[in-house]
Amino acid sequence: MKIVKIKTAIKIILFIAIVGSLLTFVFTRDDSDTAVNVPNTPTIPEPSQPNSGEAEPDEEQPAAEIPVPEQIGMDDDGLENRVKIINSKQQQIDGHKYVTENTQYEMYVKEENLSIIMREKNTGAVLYSTIDKPVKSNEAWTNFMKSSIIMEYLVGTNIVTYRADMYSKSPEKEVTYTENGFNATIYYPELEISYELEVTLTDSGFVAEIPKEKIQENNDRYRVSGFYVYPFLGYSKLGEREGYMFIPDGSGALIQLKDNDGKYRQPYSEMVYGNNVGIDDPFVLSLFNGRNPFNDPEKILAPVFGMVQTDSEIGFLGIIEEGQYSAKIEAYPSGAILPYNWITSKFIYRQVYNQPTSQQSGTMVVRQRNMNDFNIRVRYELVSKEQATYFGLAEKYRTYLIDNDLISKTEDDFKVRVDLFGADVENGLIFKKDVAMTTFGQASDIYEDLQQNGVEQILSIYKGWQNKGYYGGLPIRSFKPESTLDDRKSLQDLLKESNQRNIDLFLYHDGLRINLDEYRNPTYKVMRKLNKRQYSEDVYGNVYRSFNYLNPKSSVDVLEKMNKSYTKNGVQNVLLAGISNELFSYSESNKEYDRITTKGYYESIISNYDQQFNLLLEQPFSYLWKYTNAIIDLPASSSNYVFTSEDIPFIALTLKGVVPMYSEYVNFQANQKEFFLQLVEQGLNPSFLITHEDPSDLLYTNSSHIYSSKYERYQEVIQQYYEELKEIHVATKNSVITNYERSNGLTTVTYDNGIVIYVNYQEHGVTIAGQTIDALSYKVVQGH
Repeated sequence: MKIVKIKTAIKIILFIAIVGSLLTFVFTRDDSDTAVNVPNTPTIPEPSQPNSGEAEPDEEQPAAEIPVPEQIGMDDDGLENRVKIINSKQQQIDGHKYVTENTQYEMYVKEENLSIIMREKNTGAVLYSTIDKPVKSNEAWTNFMKSSIIMEYLVGTNIVTYRADMYSKSPEKEVTYTENGFNATIYYPELEISYELEVTLTDSGFVAEIPKEKIQENNDRYRVSGFYVYPFLGYSKLGEREGYMFIPDGSGALIQLKDNDGKYRQPYSEMVYGNNVGIDDPFVLSLFNGRNPFNDPEKILAPVFGMVQTDSEIGFLGIIEEGQYSAKIEAYPSGAILPYNWITSKFIYRQVYNQPTSQQSGTMVVRQRNMNDFNIRVRYELVSKEQATYFGLAEKYRTYLIDNDLISKTEDDFKVRVDLFGADVENGLIFKKDVAMTTFGQASDIYEDLQQNGVEQILSIYKGWQNKGYYGGLPIRSFKPESTLDDRKSLQDLLKESNQRNIDLFLYHDGLRINLDEYRNPTYKVMRKLNKRQYSEDVYGNVYRSFNYLNPKSSVDVLEKMNKSYTKNGVQNVLLAGISNELFSYSESNKEYDRITTKGYYESIISNYDQQFNLLLEQPFSYLWKYTNAIIDLPASSSNYVFTSEDIPFIALTLKGVVPMYSEYVNFQANQKEFFLQLVEQGLNPSFLITHEDPSDLLYTNSSHIYSSKYERYQEVIQQYYEELKEIHVATKNSVITNYERSNGLTTVTYDNGIVIYVNYQEHGVTIAGQTIDALSYKVVQGH
């Protein structure tokens, strides 16, 4: 009996130890208060060694996918000592011959690998695009580091990605020089694949492009998978250079050019415009029943990336002009495989995905049948001298957007955003029960109270106004307000009244999701992934565990129907969500469609709504910025990856004074004082999510994450934010930012009308330029 008890005790101890170890692993965090993201491992171009066993005669060497890549050359601490400044024009530099120039730049090319060197004529600063003498490595990695363009390809039915660069697979190159650059045809005889690279010098940098029509696949066995384009442009070894890489993660973030002592093994690698859920299978930790304890990474809202070398005052902003819908941004801090800091765009023409082999279980990995339909075109906007900063990159992007009509300058009015949450549902004994949080009459009372207390300019988005509430009523197929919200006022009464009060009241419409629990026999098609399975967005809510996405054509059909319904019922203001920040590949009738097809559907209906209504878009991707009257839910920070040194407000620096920007909700910020200072610094309008009832009523609904929203609690807070931020806005109205500096917790923001705003994040006061700024405070002054 004692032996049995001892064995039982040992089992219990072992079980507790195992569970404890798992919990420790999952919840391990940085020492800082903010949760830190560890990036997912991307498909890393790490070549495997040749198999020691027997191989087929035509066996290829793959770019292996491994969870923890081996670090190469980390014991090689020798400096490269490549020249940073060349004071005069040369016939050649490091084997690169002079090709062309304009008033600001010279371009040099090395035909062997199509490497280029850019020289800024005023300062003599040079920017290299390939590594001349790579660290000791295997042949495959050496060739990769010395190459300007790297092509990835698939072989037969093999799902492993292989690689052909400027040296491997014996490429034949034919270079033709043009007035402003060169064209090169690259042909791989063994693969029977060819493509053309076009490089053109511009007034502000250069453009590199690979036209899809020039990609030729003449052997069914070999298929193009993707391309890296000038991956080592602006690279540096370990801590040899000063500066940073810019990644477009959320608001933006920097990765310093330094020796990381092998600390980081994984790079930043994210799809432009978010993951492709039509192909990519999300990773879920089963230990927590689908609840991933790590922060979800912020999406890339704009197809940009960059590098700045502050020691020689030169850098670049990469803008993906074509191919952005099937592109990744990858940034490798030194130690992530190589002892180099490098950032690049990667373009994906074909992917692999899991194909179910039966209804119950079993899958096989297959490759995408059709090649994604896009050209590759990257514009590199160079910066130098005092413009060689991340603010200089933001200025470049602002100019690019305006010059190319990719954004429309709108009226820069200040409004406080007070969103109202209408209704949700909870489970009852037999039927679901409506939970009304803010009726239409209560909404009217809130607006009236705010205006009577001086909050006159209000923008409000009504969420959960429709039948069955925020989650139960998806998709919205008719103008049918939730009956429990219809008290002494109807929604039409509220809309008319708000218009009379000069309140911009918008109806929230999710054009993406469908709730199959409530809409069991839909007349609209549900999106299916390339593997023919319906995509399920798992939310693990208290009532609804998951939602599905509408087929893009169905989203358009629903919204076209609602266009007529909204117009008939006098609706003038609409906010579109879901389709504003999601793109995916999908299948229909045994055909595959890429993200560009989805983008085409979404952009067409959004353009139509822009013409018919006053339109807002929720956290929109950059290709939609020209259609929205304001940017809603602009991130104020990044995903806080372990290898980033600081967040930067890249999008706010770009768009301030061009289009109004509204923050994410103040309610849910851990440090509201610091967040307020960020609003001052970035020029964002504040946002609040408000309910009339206590949010505890939502405990058993899918909206249980709303834990602080009752109007009584935020009544005075809204007034304070409105008064202070409006006063700042009056001083900076219609002005763009012309300079932005940070130093030891003090930020200085300069506007083109001469206004200077000092923001002090420190716990003590500071004095600058004769101005004293109190601790955790700000000051607005008229510049000289």
